[in-house]
Amino acid sequence: MTIINDGQLQSDVMDELLFEPSLDAGQIAVSVKGGIVTLAGSVANYPEKWAAETAVKRVRGVQGVAEKLTVHFRNDPQHSDAEIARAARQALEWSAALPDQDIQLRVENGWITLEGVVEWQVQRQRAHDLVANLLGVRGVNTLLTLRPQVTSTGIHTRIEAAFKRSSELDAGRVQVEVVDGNVTLRGELPNWTEINAAGLAAWNAAGVITVDNQIRIEA
Repeated sequence: MTIINDGQLQSDVMDELLFEPSLDAGQIAVSVKGGIVTLAGSVANYPEKWAAETAVKRVRGVQGVAEKLTVHFRNDPQHSDAEIARAARQALEWSAALPDQDIQLRVENGWITLEGVVEWQVQRQRAHDLVANLLGVRGVNTLLTLRPQVTSTGIHTRIEAAFKRSSELDAGRVQVEVVDGNVTLRGELPNWTEINAAGLAAWNAAGVITVDNQIRIEA
C-alpha cells in the first residue's frame, strides 16, 4: 500500500472538496496529521456538512475525519425553532416510507432531535434525511431505536450472505459478531469505500439494532 504524506493528502482532500458539486468549499479549511483529516470553517447548510465528510472519505489515504464545521446560513432568512418543528413534523407525516411510525421530535437552536421507535434502519435513515434537508436546520440528533425481530444467528447469516454478494468488498476479511441484534464488525479493508459498504450491508439486515463498525484501513 502506497503511503501518502500529509501534505499531499491535504492537497488531494481540498481538490476533492472543490470537485464536489453539492458543496461550496470556499469557507472550509483542511488540516492533516498522521492521515487524520480535520475540517474547520463553515458551510451554507446542514447537508453540506454531510457532503464534505463523505467527499473526504472518498480520498485515498484518509485514515479518519474530524469534522468541526459550523452551519452559517448565507442567503436564507432565519427560521424559528417552532417553524422548523412544524416543517419537520409535516415532512415525516407525508413520507410514504414511514407509515405508522412512532417518531417524536424537538428543536432547539436549529438542532432537531428525533426519538421513538421504527422497524428498520432504512426508516431511521429516511427520517434523518427528511428533516436534515429543511431550511434552517443546523444539525440532527437521531435517537430512534429499532425493534428487534430476528435471532442473532439469523442476523449473522444474512449479513455474511450480503457480504459475499457484494461487489464492493472482500467478505473474507471482515469478521461479524452479533449479540441481541447488536452487530460488531472487525477486520481490515483497503479504503473507506469498502468499510462503509460493509457497514451499510450490516445495517440493511433485518433485526439489526446497532452496528459498531470497527473495521480499520489496512496498514
